[in-house]
Amino acid sequence: MDSGGDRLSRLGDTVLGHILSFLPSTEAARLATLSRRWRHVFAAVHTLSFHESEDPLATGYPWWPSRGYSPGYDDDSVPDDVTAPLLVTAVSAALLGRDQGARAAAAPLRVLRLAFDQYGFLGGDAKKAVDAWLTYARYHAGDALHIDLRLGTGPICDRAYTLRPDDAAEDGGGQAQVQDLGPYAMDAEPASHTEDDEDSEDDGEDSSKDSGSASPSPKRMRLDGGYEAAGVENRSPSPTEPSPGATQYVVPRSLFSCAALRSLRLDSCCLDLPTTIALPSLDTLHLTRVDGRTGAVQRLVSACPRLADLTLEACAELTKITVLDARLRRLALRCCHKLAAAAVASSELRAFEYRGAVPGPSFLTLHGPRAKVSFCTVDLCGAEQVGRPAMASLVGFLRLFVGVQRLHLTSARLGCGVGHGHPSNGVHVCNWECVFGHGSISSTLELPSFPALRNLELTGMLPDGDTDVITAVTRILQRTPSLETLSLFFLPEPYPVPESDYWYNSVNDEGLHAAHKLRYNQHARLAAPPDVEIPACLTERTKEINLVHYQGAMAQRALAKFLLCNAPVVNEVYCEFAPGPLLMQTKLMAEVKGWVMNKSANMTFF
Repeated sequence: MDSGGDRLSRLGDTVLGHILSFLPSTEAARLATLSRRWRHVFAAVHTLSFHESEDPLATGYPWWPSRGYSPGYDDDSVPDDVTAPLLVTAVSAALLGRDQGARAAAAPLRVLRLAFDQYGFLGGDAKKAVDAWLTYARYHAGDALHIDLRLGTGPICDRAYTLRPDDAAEDGGGQAQVQDLGPYAMDAEPASHTEDDEDSEDDGEDSSKDSGSASPSPKRMRLDGGYEAAGVENRSPSPTEPSPGATQYVVPRSLFSCAALRSLRLDSCCLDLPTTIALPSLDTLHLTRVDGRTGAVQRLVSACPRLADLTLEACAELTKITVLDARLRRLALRCCHKLAAAAVASSELRAFEYRGAVPGPSFLTLHGPRAKVSFCTVDLCGAEQVGRPAMASLVGFLRLFVGVQRLHLTSARLGCGVGHGHPSNGVHVCNWECVFGHGSISSTLELPSFPALRNLELTGMLPDGDTDVITAVTRILQRTPSLETLSLFFLPEPYPVPESDYWYNSVNDEGLHAAHKLRYNQHARLAAPPDVEIPACLTERTKEINLVHYQGAMAQRALAKFLLCNAPVVNEVYCEFAPGPLLMQTKLMAEVKGWVMNKSANMTFF
């Protein structure tokens, strides 16, 4: 501008600080170099967001060579001037940068978001730094404080989706043998619960009775033999507490008496709760890979009277959870494989998400009306499961959510009625078609119907051998008379990798592209079974069909052709192809366009 300034710089510090709060803190701090006007604007930023992306070259971190890794450097190559991890230095500098004395009053801190995702939290001196950051956030918080502390890395569950082989036979325990796919195969049998587990404390976590030795307190030990943590009182270790690992972080007790705390997310932490928990404003709680004393998770949940959003992920020792006093609107239970019972007040519940093995008959108890539950996600991770008991439990579980409007179902196999084995041996696949279909097992059950369902998403693998997939999906759609949007997400089949193939994970991009899953056979027969009854929702109500990770295999093409050729009112078609040659994607795109009955429909391809 002619006056030598700009409109953005003329805004007040409060407005500029609010704008910069939407940026990562490292980028927001760089704006101090623009001019003198911007030098002290960072003090008005109310959100600090950091994500570790640098190598952990620092004292206080255990060196990689001593941990059995060889990243290409040794102790002698460590720079002498590096005295702390770069993330620790950056966060501490940001907290100091907010305090400019009389020049600029620091804005109340609203959000503190820290993620040690690349290498994980390695402990050392970083524990003291995180203690100091949380103490700072507590004393500089305004009316609302949101803390997101993620110290873990990697997926929350190692149970990959695995298909059952065609010649699998049911064993005495009601489970079929799982196809050996190298690193993708795993035991899909849910964790068993003994009578001791049922008789354990009602607080909700296993007490590790078979440890064989008393566990010390999850505190850091000082050189003088005492215990310390920032902002918490010292106390003696208790024999009922598990011992945290060398790199595990123990959350300070003072955090659980912060009246301004509105949301709390913890990943890979250990809970050491005080006798009295005071969190009157906390409405969102997200715990991932969190452990602690027996019943710590249950105590924390029960101490939050305003809790509306609860997520529990991979809490390995959690066996029971009860949420009856709070008015939950959303509940997510993911990969807590020892969780055997959950009791929830459902008067205000809007959304429910579950991921794990097939839940038991008494897994979930909803207290109160369930009419407000409008969204449900059920994800059966691990290997494809079989047997009548599993299917009966799943049917009873889905019956709790017959009034939902959006339903997402995920399992190893998408559709395909009875198993590939001979019907005489009693082997049946426990998947979504068996739940909704009319197989010899499910015909004796009262199958659920979803009259209010508007959006249905089915996720799973669909090998070419699944010749009954059209019948399977048709039976599902017959129980969703009001369906408007149908989404099919085709999971890629895992590559069988020999255990001796050490360099498999080192395949370059060119090798992965050459092994693509995209298929196209113009001579394949894609006719539908003659006795299939077209669902009423497909001809009258369904307006949108989505095909995600479409690979063009014969079973997928047959299903897509049946759906698109019998949906006259569809006006939105979305198709995302799996990676592969452009020529093959072009042929598949032309084929899909030819199947759509409504030629004026909006068709999107990726």
